[in-house]
Amino acid sequence: MTRARFLNPKYILLIVVISAFIVFACFANEARKEVYFLCGNVNQGTSISSIERQLATITLSSYQIELGDQGKRIVHSSWLNFHSISCTIEFDEQDRATMVAYTSFTR
Repeated sequence: MTRARFLNPKYILLIVVISAFIVFACFANEARKEVYFLCGNVNQGTSISSIERQLATITLSSYQIELGDQGKRIVHSSWLNFHSISCTIEFDEQDRATMVAYTSFTR
Protein backbone atom coordinates (compact mmCIF):
# COMPACT_ATOMS: atom_id res chain seq x y z
CA MET A 1 0.00 0.00 0.00
CA THR A 2 1.18 3.46 -0.71
CA ARG A 3 1.42 6.28 1.75
CA ALA A 4 -1.36 8.21 0.00
CA ARG A 5 -3.72 5.29 0.54
CA PHE A 6 -3.27 5.53 4.34
CA LEU A 7 -4.23 9.19 4.19
CA ASN A 8 -7.61 8.16 2.84
CA PRO A 9 -10.37 9.49 5.16
CA LYS A 10 -11.77 5.97 5.57
CA TYR A 11 -8.50 4.71 7.05
CA ILE A 12 -8.17 7.75 9.29
CA LEU A 13 -11.74 7.28 10.54
CA LEU A 14 -11.10 3.58 11.16
CA ILE A 15 -7.96 4.36 13.17
CA VAL A 16 -9.82 7.01 15.21
CA VAL A 17 -12.72 4.64 15.96
CA ILE A 18 -10.42 1.77 16.97
CA SER A 19 -8.34 4.10 19.15
CA ALA A 20 -11.47 5.48 20.85
CA PHE A 21 -12.69 1.94 21.53
CA ILE A 22 -9.35 0.95 23.06
CA VAL A 23 -9.35 4.03 25.31
CA PHE A 24 -12.96 3.37 26.38
CA ALA A 25 -12.14 -0.29 27.12
CA CYS A 26 -9.19 0.74 29.30
CA PHE A 27 -11.29 3.21 31.30
CA ALA A 28 -14.13 0.67 31.64
CA ASN A 29 -11.69 -1.90 32.99
CA GLU A 30 -10.31 0.60 35.53
CA ALA A 31 -13.88 1.45 36.62
CA ARG A 32 -14.60 -2.27 37.07
CA LYS A 33 -11.50 -2.65 39.23
CA GLU A 34 -12.46 0.44 41.25
CA VAL A 35 -15.84 -1.06 42.15
CA TYR A 36 -14.36 -4.53 42.78
CA PHE A 37 -11.54 -3.44 45.07
CA LEU A 38 -13.54 -0.88 47.05
CA CYS A 39 -16.22 -3.52 47.60
CA GLY A 40 -13.53 -5.92 48.78
CA ASN A 41 -12.36 -3.39 51.38
CA VAL A 42 -15.71 -3.52 53.20
CA ASN A 43 -16.37 -6.12 55.89
CA GLN A 44 -19.38 -6.69 58.09
CA GLY A 45 -19.30 -4.22 60.96
CA THR A 46 -17.50 -1.47 59.03
CA SER A 47 -18.96 1.95 59.81
CA ILE A 48 -20.70 4.00 57.16
CA SER A 49 -18.33 6.93 57.76
CA SER A 50 -15.32 4.73 56.97
CA ILE A 51 -16.96 3.51 53.78
CA GLU A 52 -17.91 7.04 52.72
CA ARG A 53 -14.27 8.13 53.22
CA GLN A 54 -13.15 5.35 50.91
CA LEU A 55 -15.86 6.18 48.38
CA ALA A 56 -14.74 9.82 48.39
CA THR A 57 -11.63 8.66 46.50
CA ILE A 58 -13.48 7.24 43.48
CA THR A 59 -12.99 8.86 40.09
CA LEU A 60 -14.55 6.55 37.50
CA SER A 61 -17.66 5.42 39.35
CA SER A 62 -20.41 6.78 41.56
CA TYR A 63 -22.53 5.73 44.51
CA GLN A 64 -25.96 6.40 45.91
CA ILE A 65 -27.15 6.21 49.49
CA GLU A 66 -30.68 4.82 49.67
CA LEU A 67 -32.93 4.83 52.73
CA GLY A 68 -34.94 1.66 53.25
CA ASP A 69 -37.18 0.12 55.88
CA GLN A 70 -34.32 -1.79 57.50
CA GLY A 71 -31.67 0.93 57.26
CA LYS A 72 -29.39 2.57 54.73
CA ARG A 73 -27.98 1.01 51.60
CA ILE A 74 -25.08 2.15 49.41
CA VAL A 75 -25.04 1.10 45.76
CA HIS A 76 -21.68 1.68 44.04
CA SER A 77 -21.38 1.27 40.25
CA SER A 78 -20.05 2.93 37.11
CA TRP A 79 -21.70 4.17 33.95
CA LEU A 80 -18.56 3.10 32.07
CA ASN A 81 -19.72 -0.48 32.66
CA PHE A 82 -23.35 0.48 31.99
CA HIS A 83 -24.01 -0.16 35.71
CA SER A 84 -23.71 -3.92 35.04
CA ILE A 85 -21.11 -4.22 37.81
CA SER A 86 -22.14 -3.02 41.25
CA CYS A 87 -21.40 -3.27 44.93
CA THR A 88 -24.33 -3.15 47.35
CA ILE A 89 -23.71 -2.50 51.03
CA GLU A 90 -26.55 -2.65 53.56
CA PHE A 91 -26.42 -1.12 57.04
CA ASP A 92 -28.20 -1.66 60.34
CA GLU A 93 -29.64 1.00 62.64
CA GLN A 94 -26.17 1.74 64.10
CA ASP A 95 -24.83 2.46 60.58
CA ARG A 96 -22.65 -0.66 60.54
CA ALA A 97 -22.36 -2.80 57.41
CA THR A 98 -24.41 -5.97 57.65
CA MET A 99 -24.23 -7.23 54.06
CA VAL A 100 -21.78 -6.64 51.21
CA ALA A 101 -22.52 -8.00 47.74
CA TYR A 102 -20.49 -7.61 44.54
CA THR A 103 -22.63 -8.23 41.47
CA SER A 104 -21.38 -8.66 37.92
CA PHE A 105 -23.73 -9.34 35.02
CA THR A 106 -20.81 -9.88 32.64
CA ARG A 107 -19.79 -13.35 33.87
